[in-house]
Amino acid sequence: MYKSLVTKMSFTLLAVFFLIGLGNNNAMATDLPGGHDRWIGDIEGAVVDDQDSAVVYEFRFSEGGTVLVFKHMTVRKLIQTFDWEMSGTDIRITGNASGPIGELAGQTLQGVDDKRFTFKWVDGKTDIEIKRSKQFVSWLHIAGLFLLLFFGNEIARRYKVAPYILFIMLPIALTPFWMDSGLGWFRFAKVYSALAFAVFITLYRFNFNLNTKRWALSVMAALLAINILEAVMQDFSQPDLANKWNAFAGFLNITTIYLWSTIKTDKNKPHDMLWPGMTVGWILAYDIWNVTFVYINFPNTVAYTLWAVLLAPTLAAIFIKKGTYMQARAYTLSLYMMYIVTREVFDFDLTLTEPLARSEGLVWVMVGLSVGVNVIYAALHFRYRFMNKAPKHLEVGQNESVID
Repeated sequence: MYKSLVTKMSFTLLAVFFLIGLGNNNAMATDLPGGHDRWIGDIEGAVVDDQDSAVVYEFRFSEGGTVLVFKHMTVRKLIQTFDWEMSGTDIRITGNASGPIGELAGQTLQGVDDKRFTFKWVDGKTDIEIKRSKQFVSWLHIAGLFLLLFFGNEIARRYKVAPYILFIMLPIALTPFWMDSGLGWFRFAKVYSALAFAVFITLYRFNFNLNTKRWALSVMAALLAINILEAVMQDFSQPDLANKWNAFAGFLNITTIYLWSTIKTDKNKPHDMLWPGMTVGWILAYDIWNVTFVYINFPNTVAYTLWAVLLAPTLAAIFIKKGTYMQARAYTLSLYMMYIVTREVFDFDLTLTEPLARSEGLVWVMVGLSVGVNVIYAALHFRYRFMNKAPKHLEVGQNESVID
């Protein structure tokens, strides 16, 4: 089954690359800025709002002297058309200052070179860098990232020495290199906290004294709950009602974390850490909530989250080996955080940010799905826990183990 799954995934990815390539064979127009029509830049953190959210600016230049700008925000997308003209190496933007993206009216996109420009954020101090964007390259990158995470997790779980190399030795060697990434302390804290969890799970797998300690099981459940709670608090602190409803969905997801006391190490090789009570239903409810959270807070990374960061551990836990989701999530998240920090050190000519379709209507569809799935799962879960009634064909915790 494993080989069959990998083969199907490989052919699917090749088909996707081919189809995307067909839609991106347009020749570059030389009369456009840098000979390119699509430019993207993003900004994230406390400079955006108190919740450290993100905003993406997407510029689509035309040879007729107009530029269509999309501002991808937390729960909405703004659109405005401006006029543009080259002024030396800079681009002068003119248009309606009272429009939805009026902060760009009168802005000068300062040319750093023919591959990037910068302009001022609304605070008038922070620079936002925009680079050329090619959808084919962006989606190819996401597909490659998925393969990196999926097979990286397989290597980490199948070979005893691998997680020690990946999550201890490699980060130590790369830390001086990472210091040149220009990322703030918050992003570094996320990297090392993810790595700490991956190391803890590795020690639990191979230190058979540790897996007899009840406190170790408590740590697993607590770290998962705290991780979800951080996102719930961020959503709840946002001013939009959609965020608050999604925070409710995340809270329900926390309350249905179950049977953490059954976490164990598989006696058979490769000695995976198994969480029998983490059902497929819970995993899907968690994934839908998590994708929605990222979608309405971080339009710059939601494509990565949906098609790589969450998909890789979910497929591993459902199709490769049941009960391993927590382990796969920790390993893939650590690999992802290490990757993005390492990537920041390199100065690529193209941006790899790829914002997904966004509208208030779509936001509410996703939030409705997030709330609906978590409400249904929680209702069935607590119906079983308090009334001992469970659906026949849906696991909500009624069995001591969901591992075949």
